[in-house]
Amino acid sequence: MIHDPIQTLIHATEAFDQPEQNILLHLNKMQAWHQQLAINLNHQRLNSSGLVFHSPIAQDIAALNAQLEHYLDNWEAQLETLQAAQSVAAHFDDKIILLIFGKFNAGKSSLCNVLAECFRRRQQSVDYFYLDAGEIIESHEHFKEGATETTTRLQGVCLGKNLILLDTPGLHSVTPENAALTQRFLDSADGVLWLSSSSSPGQVKELAALGQELRRHKPLLPVITRSDYFEEDEVDGDICQVLCNKNTDQRYLQETDVHTRAIDQLIDMQVDPVLLQSPISTSSQMLKNADFDDQAMQSAGFNRLFDALLHLIQPALAYKQRKPAEALLHHLQEQILAPLQLEVVPQLHQLQQHLDNASNALAQHKEQIMTQTWRSMIASLPSLLEQYAEQQAVNELYSALTQQAQQLLSQQISSHLVDYQLHHAPLEPLQPAEHLTYEIIYTDDGKDILAIGHDRLYREISQGLWQQLDRYTDEVIAQCQRVLTNIQEQIETIQQGLINDEQELQYIAQHLRTKDLAPVSLL
Repeated sequence: MIHDPIQTLIHATEAFDQPEQNILLHLNKMQAWHQQLAINLNHQRLNSSGLVFHSPIAQDIAALNAQLEHYLDNWEAQLETLQAAQSVAAHFDDKIILLIFGKFNAGKSSLCNVLAECFRRRQQSVDYFYLDAGEIIESHEHFKEGATETTTRLQGVCLGKNLILLDTPGLHSVTPENAALTQRFLDSADGVLWLSSSSSPGQVKELAALGQELRRHKPLLPVITRSDYFEEDEVDGDICQVLCNKNTDQRYLQETDVHTRAIDQLIDMQVDPVLLQSPISTSSQMLKNADFDDQAMQSAGFNRLFDALLHLIQPALAYKQRKPAEALLHHLQEQILAPLQLEVVPQLHQLQQHLDNASNALAQHKEQIMTQTWRSMIASLPSLLEQYAEQQAVNELYSALTQQAQQLLSQQISSHLVDYQLHHAPLEPLQPAEHLTYEIIYTDDGKDILAIGHDRLYREISQGLWQQLDRYTDEVIAQCQRVLTNIQEQIETIQQGLINDEQELQYIAQHLRTKDLAPVSLL
């Protein structure tokens, strides 16, 4: 029996058996994960207690909390994107949907038209449609090749009973709305054909986009289009340009190059390269020029393409079975978790750096507070000693010293620790040592005071004052450090929570993609 790739593909798409889906457990786990994440973020708002509102760290905390509030407020709106893609998938729930994916001018519409003609010539139904305001509208027109760049609509064609091709505006379209539309409907597909023109196959931007699809564990087949060239020939004595297929060696080199560079790119992106299928080279124009004859099907690469599509059906059906869960998973990964990792985590790191800087500065603040207070006190000490010398009022002297030290400390603390809301106790009163008095020098007969000295008092006060300032500022600085440590612990809680959330979602994804779902079979 002669191998007929397209007929084999048609039979496979007509006769596939899709068992009942078994994904409710996975959906429930993901919904519970999402709800718990929202609860965690609401409960884990950073608290700047102990800092004044206008301090830089408090302002950073307020900005971070506002960012988290913004995320939570927009999560519900983001679900509309997911629901739009699911509406397309639901309309074609009993069919295999392949997304035609690639940058503008990669030959997407042309390939869809050629595949449609191949099915038509095998007496298969071919039904074109397009999306308008979320509605599926039937159409009797072939795709206008290149037309998707001039419109924002997504168009498709149903081949036979169960195969859908979605032709999208270019992912790297010059029209931002077109690129956004492509991204919006990626989740509706069960598999992807990644088209790349033979003139510049496998460009970096395309490979980056390809990597995103492979991260989603969606079956993907790279197709190198326009694998042909013009050469000069003589026809009736005239030199003309004749379109020719690239030969087998040329196609092999390009396919190998695209495959090799794609693998390297995927490894760099930490994506499993095993998910990448081998590229296939085709020339839609050569097939059309030969009116779709059997020889052209082989030489233009379409027999190989139909074989590759046949091998894509099985993983596409497996993906289709778990697609509702995959769509929710992608939404949670890309719309919920990724923004937190890309924006909130760097903000946390920046806040952490500010905390470290503030913590390191506390020792310097302590030294400055002590030194400047002590110097001011020592500068005024001689006059105070003189003031209370005649009465030899040591207790009153120490009381005045305590009051002055308290006033100077408050001024220095307010100046150096301006970012903190401090509740410090009054300075413990300075106490003279037992029997400490002024030094009295009497006359020879001991009846009259010749002089009152205070060198010993000066030394004792100077030493005792430094020790008292040291103890007091230690407690003030410790209070500041407790404020910073509290914020540090809050940051660590959020960071660890996000790490745990990511790991838990990865576990859910791994469990979803294991072979515990009911097997998919081709009859």
